[in-house]
Amino acid sequence: MERSLPVVWICLLGAGLALVFSVSTSNTAHRPPRLIGCVFIIRSNVTCHWEPGDTPATYYTLKVQRMHSLSGVQSSSPNSSVKTFTCTTSGLSCTAGIGRSTVRIDFCISIILHGVSGNVSSAPRCQLGRKEVILPPVVLNSVQQVSDFPECLNVSWSRVLHLFPVAETEIKNGHLNSQIEFAAKGQVNAQVRNVSVSGLCILVCLFRPDTLYTIRLQHRYQGPASPWSQWSNAIQGRTAEDAPSAAPVLWREVLHTSRNGWRLVSLLWKPLPHSQANGRVVLYNVNCQAENDQILSDYGSCRKLQHANTSCSLPLPPRRCSCSLTASTIAGMSPEDQVWIQGSSETETPPPAKLTATPLGDSSMEVRWTSPPDLSVSGFVVEWFAVREKTSSILHWEKLNSSCTRLVIAEGVKPLERYTVSVKALYGEQGAGKNITLHVYTREGTPSAGPNVQVEHIYGSSVELSWSPVPVELLNGFIRNYTLFYITKHRPANSITVPGHVHHYTLENMSPGIYDIFICATTIAGTGPVGNLANVHIGSEEISIVIGVVVPLLLISVVLMLIFLLAQMKMVKQKLFQGVPDPANSTLSHWNPETSMESKKLVVEQDKPEVSYPEVFLLDKLQEVEKTHSFLCISNPQIFAYLHPSSPPAKASDKGYIRNMSKTQSVTDLSTSPCIYSNVLCSQFNQNMPPPLLPCSYQVSQNSMACINDIKQPVDGVSELPVFQFTPTDEQKTFRLFLEHLRSQKSAGLPSPPSYFVVRLKSPD
Repeated sequence: MERSLPVVWICLLGAGLALVFSVSTSNTAHRPPRLIGCVFIIRSNVTCHWEPGDTPATYYTLKVQRMHSLSGVQSSSPNSSVKTFTCTTSGLSCTAGIGRSTVRIDFCISIILHGVSGNVSSAPRCQLGRKEVILPPVVLNSVQQVSDFPECLNVSWSRVLHLFPVAETEIKNGHLNSQIEFAAKGQVNAQVRNVSVSGLCILVCLFRPDTLYTIRLQHRYQGPASPWSQWSNAIQGRTAEDAPSAAPVLWREVLHTSRNGWRLVSLLWKPLPHSQANGRVVLYNVNCQAENDQILSDYGSCRKLQHANTSCSLPLPPRRCSCSLTASTIAGMSPEDQVWIQGSSETETPPPAKLTATPLGDSSMEVRWTSPPDLSVSGFVVEWFAVREKTSSILHWEKLNSSCTRLVIAEGVKPLERYTVSVKALYGEQGAGKNITLHVYTREGTPSAGPNVQVEHIYGSSVELSWSPVPVELLNGFIRNYTLFYITKHRPANSITVPGHVHHYTLENMSPGIYDIFICATTIAGTGPVGNLANVHIGSEEISIVIGVVVPLLLISVVLMLIFLLAQMKMVKQKLFQGVPDPANSTLSHWNPETSMESKKLVVEQDKPEVSYPEVFLLDKLQEVEKTHSFLCISNPQIFAYLHPSSPPAKASDKGYIRNMSKTQSVTDLSTSPCIYSNVLCSQFNQNMPPPLLPCSYQVSQNSMACINDIKQPVDGVSELPVFQFTPTDEQKTFRLFLEHLRSQKSAGLPSPPSYFVVRLKSPD
């Protein structure tokens, strides 16, 4: 008995547990599907979603009952109207049409599971249909800017009354949730923000000044149970302008410094980005002053600056100066940015400690530097520009704060072009310090041209060469070395490599021959084309000796022979032309005789008592007298008087005289020296001459020559008439034949020769 009691308790406990387990299993197996939510479309349909139950389902039925009672409780009164809409599906959602039913009434919704073991139905959920209604899209009418609020826009909208289930009073009470979608012009991704709507015109303040936006609007009813409507139509609107929110970034560049310390400074600034300008910049204003607060009067080109200006230049005194810049729109003025320019006598502060540049691609590079140690800097300025020889380049720059020690350069950078990059540290009112500079390529290539080689000297078997560097625009990289080629016929080509910084080289121990010499440049990317061709001839040593020794000796010999010949010619000239007078220095060059026949007289000037042999020279045609008369000209006036005995002595007023041109001799010499005919040049005597100038006792016949036999010189200096003797000689006969020839020409009607003749009488010496 005692043993059976525990067995009984064990049996009772097992039966209880089995009963509990069976009841639990029965309840879990019959859990119905759960309704998640529905979406009503006004006067169209309703779509509901649910979760499955625990019982396997063959299909589901969505049951929607339209109730006129706001309480949601079905009424058994005859006035109550209940209409049921259903749809079946094997899935977990279904859409049932509701006809022209409004959503302002209650709807009761339930899900029925159809399975093998039977049907399981969820509890009905009853509520107003518009709590889950999707509102129709509204219509945007206009978007207007607000002048006093440049960040705001007025958005007005409207709806179709019979389709929009929310009354205007409900809108004012805040029964609508609203969202606005907007995107600035050029912006790809639009932004969506929640907005409060209390009417058909709303003020939205989410925008930037002076920006064009594209806007759309959507609503939902009261809360998250209602889905969002579709977006409205898009409409554009621009916000009002505002004063700039930031100052334009200012920098300077010293272009020129004069002897007195005045500097021509160029002020540079970057246009404000649109997000900071808050409108269209109308003008810029520059204000400069010296360290002693002296206001400058000459602002150069910085006086009137328009919105398109990004630089100007003005002269600044030698002292430290500061310049500030502001930008203005129609809504106001921006803050100012200031730059300091050190005085010409101030010492520049040190540059950054280290600078590196790393190409990031063909169109960008990263620049890094180290701040100067133990110094407080207010910022840094990075400058870069393309290195060019033939054309100028644009200076690019960027101003950074003191915490930045790196910059990615992507403005104005191209491959195969050399750039100069420099960094300066800013020290507040002390200005900028010295710069640290380097050259960099984003990508190198082979040179586009070769160097032009020139032959400087050739001596023996050596050739001295030089070449000019390739222009930097054609280098496309840093020159690592030059390769010099020299080639001659029937021999292999030779080449020599020299470093890239060398531009002179001497080829030595070259064999005789004709060489073609050219050079090409090499970068890290490869070797470029060759430059111009130079032709060089190297001769043998014997020819070099001949050229170097014999040729100079021959030249010296030729020069000595020329000097000797010139000396001989000078001596010959002195011997042959020693006594030839210069007619231009004669007094006959000023002789102007009278034209009347009565005034024709032979004038003899008696200056000196000495007697000299006369010399008579031919006077060519004289314009005044050549057609009227001719007479005998005797050049020694000291020994002749008028040939006619009745003629008076010569007076000083008579025009024309003949000056002695030969060496004088004494009277005794004349008496002992016979007079001979030396040289006669004469013309035909004029047939219209007056009676003979000499008396009968002194007339000279045509068949003889006149010779002075004796001359007596009185003490008082007045000479007597000479005594003429006639001694026929060979010369006299020749003279007679000459006169007869002249007469024959006259009788034949031939032109007369010149009207004057000269008789030269010389001693036998």
